Amino acid sequence: MEKIANLKDLKKGDSLYFTYKDQKSILIRTNDDDLVAYLAICPHEGGGLEWDSSINIILCECHLSLFKAKDGSVYRHSNAFELHKGLTKVELNVDDNKDIFAV
Repeated sequence: MEKIANLKDLKKGDSLYFTYKDQKSILIRTNDDDLVAYLAICPHEGGGLEWDSSINIILCECHLSLFKAKDGSVYRHSNAFELHKGLTKVELNVDDNKDIFAV
């Protein structure tokens, strides 16, 4: 397991990037206080992803496709987006000290 952060360092609506198995990933504490992580790579053409806490959505920088933060599924896609595959989830574990680990 790889330690990412401590829960106290991540407020509701915050996100941070980390490396998981040599790939850029994103850890998000949603506005609903869910803790989720995904590879920060759009499944369409590998574009980067950004977290928008104001709408609780993950955005692809390339085609402006949108993904639900709760489960990584496609919320809305651009016309250029043919693939209806969601984001690749990174499993998390939070220990008694509130340290967050990628499993």
